[in-house]
Amino acid sequence: MDRNEHTLELNTSHTAVPGFLVSLDGPSGVGKTTTARHLHSLLNAAGHRTILEAQPSDSPIGELARHSTHTIHGLALTCLMAADRYHHLATTLTPHLLAGRIVVCDRYVPTAFVLDQLDGAAPEFIASLYQYARPADLFVFLTAPAQVCAGRVRGRGSNYSRFHHTNTAEAERERALFAETAQRYRHAGLPVLEHSTESSPPEVVAAQLASRVSAVIINRQTERNR
Repeated sequence: MDRNEHTLELNTSHTAVPGFLVSLDGPSGVGKTTTARHLHSLLNAAGHRTILEAQPSDSPIGELARHSTHTIHGLALTCLMAADRYHHLATTLTPHLLAGRIVVCDRYVPTAFVLDQLDGAAPEFIASLYQYARPADLFVFLTAPAQVCAGRVRGRGSNYSRFHHTNTAEAERERALFAETAQRYRHAGLPVLEHSTESSPPEVVAAQLASRVSAVIINRQTERNR
Protein backbone atom coordinates (compact mmCIF):
# COMPACT_ATOMS: atom_id res chain seq x y z
CA MET A 1 0.00 0.00 0.00
CA ASP A 2 1.19 3.48 -0.80
CA ARG A 3 2.06 5.22 2.45
CA ASN A 4 -0.09 8.22 1.48
CA GLU A 5 -3.22 6.05 1.31
CA HIS A 6 -3.23 5.87 5.10
CA THR A 7 -4.07 9.58 5.18
CA LEU A 8 -7.50 9.18 3.57
CA GLU A 9 -10.22 10.73 5.69
CA LEU A 10 -12.48 7.91 6.87
CA ASN A 11 -15.61 8.50 8.92
CA THR A 12 -14.80 7.04 12.34
CA SER A 13 -17.59 8.53 14.44
CA HIS A 14 -21.31 7.97 14.76
CA THR A 15 -24.10 8.70 17.19
CA ALA A 16 -24.41 5.98 19.80
CA VAL A 17 -27.45 3.76 19.27
CA PRO A 18 -28.54 0.60 21.11
CA GLY A 19 -28.10 -1.66 18.09
CA PHE A 20 -25.00 -3.21 16.56
CA LEU A 21 -23.93 -3.24 12.91
CA VAL A 22 -21.55 -5.96 11.72
CA SER A 23 -20.52 -5.96 8.07
CA LEU A 24 -18.96 -8.78 6.07
CA ASP A 25 -16.77 -7.82 3.13
CA GLY A 26 -14.30 -9.66 0.96
CA PRO A 27 -13.60 -10.90 -2.56
CA SER A 28 -16.12 -12.69 -4.74
CA GLY A 29 -16.14 -16.38 -3.85
CA VAL A 30 -14.87 -15.88 -0.31
CA GLY A 31 -18.21 -16.97 1.22
CA LYS A 32 -19.73 -13.71 2.45
CA THR A 33 -23.38 -14.46 1.71
CA THR A 34 -23.44 -17.99 3.13
CA THR A 35 -21.43 -16.94 6.19
CA ALA A 36 -23.74 -13.95 6.77
CA ARG A 37 -26.79 -16.23 6.69
CA HIS A 38 -25.25 -18.63 9.21
CA LEU A 39 -24.15 -15.74 11.43
CA HIS A 40 -27.67 -14.29 11.39
CA SER A 41 -29.17 -17.66 12.36
CA LEU A 42 -26.65 -18.28 15.15
CA LEU A 43 -27.13 -14.85 16.69
CA ASN A 44 -30.91 -15.27 16.58
CA ALA A 45 -30.59 -18.70 18.20
CA ALA A 46 -28.49 -17.12 20.95
CA GLY A 47 -31.37 -14.78 21.79
CA HIS A 48 -30.25 -11.66 19.92
CA ARG A 49 -32.74 -9.74 17.80
CA THR A 50 -30.90 -9.99 14.50
CA ILE A 51 -31.66 -8.73 11.00
CA LEU A 52 -29.91 -9.90 7.82
CA GLU A 53 -29.32 -7.27 5.13
CA ALA A 54 -27.23 -7.05 1.97
CA GLN A 55 -25.83 -4.46 -0.41
CA PRO A 56 -26.80 -3.66 -3.07
CA SER A 57 -30.12 -3.44 -1.24
CA ASP A 58 -33.46 -4.68 -2.50
CA SER A 59 -34.68 -1.12 -3.07
CA PRO A 60 -35.27 0.11 -6.65
CA ILE A 61 -31.87 1.86 -6.49
CA GLY A 62 -30.15 -1.31 -5.32
CA GLU A 63 -31.89 -3.49 -7.89
CA LEU A 64 -30.76 -1.12 -10.63
CA ALA A 65 -27.17 -1.26 -9.38
CA ARG A 66 -27.18 -5.04 -8.98
CA HIS A 67 -28.44 -5.78 -12.47
CA SER A 68 -26.58 -3.04 -14.34
CA THR A 69 -22.91 -3.81 -13.78
CA HIS A 70 -22.52 -4.80 -17.44
CA THR A 71 -24.11 -1.60 -18.72
CA ILE A 72 -23.19 1.06 -16.13
CA HIS A 73 -19.49 1.71 -15.58
CA GLY A 74 -17.04 3.99 -13.82
CA LEU A 75 -18.15 6.95 -11.74
CA ALA A 76 -21.79 6.48 -12.70
CA LEU A 77 -21.89 3.08 -10.98
CA THR A 78 -19.78 4.38 -8.09
CA CYS A 79 -22.29 7.14 -7.41
CA LEU A 80 -25.28 4.83 -7.92
CA MET A 81 -23.94 2.42 -5.30
CA ALA A 82 -23.27 5.31 -2.90
CA ALA A 83 -26.87 6.46 -3.37
CA ASP A 84 -28.11 2.96 -2.58
CA ARG A 85 -25.96 2.71 0.55
CA TYR A 86 -27.18 6.05 1.92
CA HIS A 87 -30.81 5.16 1.11
CA HIS A 88 -30.34 1.75 2.75
CA LEU A 89 -28.86 3.39 5.83
CA ALA A 90 -31.68 5.91 6.14
CA THR A 91 -34.62 3.61 5.46
CA THR A 92 -33.50 0.23 6.83
CA LEU A 93 -30.22 -0.04 8.74
CA THR A 94 -30.60 2.98 11.03
CA PRO A 95 -34.21 2.16 12.07
CA HIS A 96 -33.16 -1.39 12.99
CA LEU A 97 -30.19 -0.08 14.96
CA LEU A 98 -32.33 2.48 16.78
CA ALA A 99 -34.65 -0.38 17.74
CA GLY A 100 -31.71 -2.16 19.37
CA ARG A 101 -31.26 -4.93 16.81
CA ILE A 102 -28.08 -6.53 15.53
CA VAL A 103 -27.76 -5.95 11.77
CA VAL A 104 -25.64 -8.39 9.80
CA CYS A 105 -24.86 -6.75 6.45
CA ASP A 106 -23.48 -8.72 3.50
CA ARG A 107 -21.14 -6.07 1.98
CA TYR A 108 -20.88 -2.50 3.17
CA VAL A 109 -18.72 0.59 2.57
CA PRO A 110 -15.36 -1.29 2.51
CA THR A 111 -16.45 -2.98 -0.70
CA ALA A 112 -16.66 0.45 -2.37
CA PHE A 113 -12.93 0.96 -1.81
CA VAL A 114 -12.32 -2.20 -3.83
CA LEU A 115 -14.93 -2.49 -6.58
CA ASP A 116 -15.05 1.26 -7.25
CA GLN A 117 -11.26 1.38 -7.52
CA LEU A 118 -11.39 -1.57 -9.92
CA ASP A 119 -13.84 0.54 -11.93
CA GLY A 120 -11.48 3.52 -12.05
CA ALA A 121 -12.51 5.69 -9.07
CA ALA A 122 -9.74 7.23 -6.97
CA PRO A 123 -9.73 6.23 -3.28
CA GLU A 124 -9.88 9.91 -2.25
CA PHE A 125 -13.09 10.33 -4.23
CA ILE A 126 -14.58 7.18 -2.71
CA ALA A 127 -13.69 8.38 0.81
CA SER A 128 -15.35 11.74 0.12
CA LEU A 129 -18.54 10.00 -1.06
CA TYR A 130 -18.84 8.04 2.19
CA GLN A 131 -17.80 10.73 4.67
CA TYR A 132 -21.32 10.73 6.16
CA ALA A 133 -21.86 6.95 6.17
CA ARG A 134 -22.15 5.42 9.64
CA PRO A 135 -19.21 3.09 10.40
CA ALA A 136 -20.00 -0.49 11.33
CA ASP A 137 -19.53 -1.53 14.94
CA LEU A 138 -17.43 -4.40 13.61
CA PHE A 139 -15.95 -4.64 10.12
CA VAL A 140 -15.34 -8.30 9.21
CA PHE A 141 -13.04 -8.93 6.25
CA LEU A 142 -13.24 -12.51 4.99
CA THR A 143 -10.09 -13.69 3.23
CA ALA A 144 -8.94 -16.57 1.03
CA PRO A 145 -6.28 -17.04 -1.67
CA ALA A 146 -7.19 -15.69 -5.09
CA GLN A 147 -7.10 -19.11 -6.74
CA VAL A 148 -9.57 -20.44 -4.16
CA CYS A 149 -12.00 -17.56 -4.69
CA ALA A 150 -11.75 -17.70 -8.48
CA GLY A 151 -12.34 -21.46 -8.41
CA ARG A 152 -15.46 -21.04 -6.27
CA VAL A 153 -16.84 -18.41 -8.63
CA ARG A 154 -16.21 -20.67 -11.64
CA GLY A 155 -17.89 -23.54 -9.83
CA ARG A 156 -21.13 -21.67 -9.15
CA GLY A 157 -21.29 -20.09 -12.60
CA SER A 158 -22.04 -16.56 -11.37
CA ASN A 159 -21.96 -14.23 -14.35
CA TYR A 160 -24.59 -11.64 -13.48
CA SER A 161 -21.90 -9.21 -12.29
CA ARG A 162 -18.68 -8.28 -14.07
CA PHE A 163 -17.05 -8.04 -10.63
CA HIS A 164 -17.31 -11.80 -10.03
CA HIS A 165 -13.85 -12.82 -11.17
CA THR A 166 -13.08 -16.26 -12.55
CA ASN A 167 -9.60 -15.23 -13.65
CA THR A 168 -7.00 -15.76 -10.92
CA ALA A 169 -5.04 -12.60 -11.78
CA GLU A 170 -8.17 -10.44 -11.52
CA ALA A 171 -9.17 -12.23 -8.31
CA GLU A 172 -5.70 -11.51 -6.89
CA ARG A 173 -6.05 -7.80 -7.59
CA GLU A 174 -9.41 -7.80 -5.79
CA ARG A 175 -7.95 -9.76 -2.86
CA ALA A 176 -5.04 -7.32 -2.56
CA LEU A 177 -7.35 -4.30 -2.55
CA PHE A 178 -9.45 -5.83 0.23
CA ALA A 179 -6.26 -6.44 2.24
CA GLU A 180 -5.26 -2.79 1.71
CA THR A 181 -8.72 -1.62 2.73
CA ALA A 182 -8.66 -3.68 5.92
CA GLN A 183 -5.26 -2.18 6.77
CA ARG A 184 -6.57 1.33 6.04
CA TYR A 185 -9.58 0.82 8.31
CA ARG A 186 -7.46 -0.63 11.09
CA HIS A 187 -4.99 2.25 10.81
CA ALA A 188 -7.90 4.67 11.20
CA GLY A 189 -8.79 3.02 14.52
CA LEU A 190 -11.94 1.29 13.26
CA PRO A 191 -12.88 -2.16 14.65
CA VAL A 192 -11.59 -4.68 12.11
CA LEU A 193 -11.56 -8.47 12.19
CA GLU A 194 -9.94 -10.48 9.39
CA HIS A 195 -10.92 -14.14 9.11
CA SER A 196 -9.78 -16.76 6.60
CA THR A 197 -12.36 -18.98 4.90
CA GLU A 198 -9.82 -21.07 3.01
CA SER A 199 -10.09 -24.27 5.03
CA SER A 200 -13.18 -23.77 7.20
CA PRO A 201 -16.81 -24.24 6.06
CA PRO A 202 -19.11 -21.18 6.36
CA GLU A 203 -20.95 -22.54 9.40
CA VAL A 204 -17.67 -22.87 11.33
CA VAL A 205 -16.55 -19.39 10.33
CA ALA A 206 -19.96 -18.03 11.32
CA ALA A 207 -19.80 -19.73 14.72
CA GLN A 208 -16.44 -18.11 15.43
CA LEU A 209 -17.76 -14.73 14.32
CA ALA A 210 -20.90 -15.14 16.44
CA SER A 211 -18.75 -15.70 19.52
CA ARG A 212 -16.73 -12.59 18.73
CA VAL A 213 -19.82 -10.43 18.10
CA SER A 214 -21.49 -11.63 21.30
CA ALA A 215 -18.33 -10.87 23.30
CA VAL A 216 -18.10 -7.34 21.86
CA ILE A 217 -21.77 -6.67 22.65
CA ILE A 218 -21.40 -7.95 26.21
CA ASN A 219 -18.32 -5.78 26.73
CA ARG A 220 -20.12 -2.76 25.37
CA GLN A 221 -23.10 -3.33 27.64
CA THR A 222 -20.77 -3.72 30.62
CA GLU A 223 -19.11 -0.43 29.79
CA ARG A 224 -22.46 1.33 29.52
CA ASN A 225 -23.62 0.00 32.89
CA ARG A 226 -20.59 1.25 34.79
